[in-house]
Amino acid sequence: MKLYLDDVREIPDCTWTLVRTVEECQELLIKGDVDELSCDNDLGLGYTEGRRLVDWMEETGNWPNKECFVHSANPVARAYMQQIIDRYFK
Repeated sequence: MKLYLDDVREIPDCTWTLVRTVEECQELLIKGDVDELSCDNDLGLGYTEGRRLVDWMEETGNWPNKECFVHSANPVARAYMQQIIDRYFK
């Protein structure tokens, strides 16, 4: 499965599965069926940010099987998330 985490954008194409919250994303990552993940950070007021998902993946080892991307327009969050991915995703 290719998973796309974003609160406003639509999926890039029909090969992606859209989730709107970090919690939805975590549920699918725990199942182990996610091959690719593309993350946004700013998911709306009152919702967990994408950077917390990346922290959680690093802490728990629940990474996608093949690829992990960041598509956030927030430059600070994007750099933070990419740094964690580059350091811990294998």
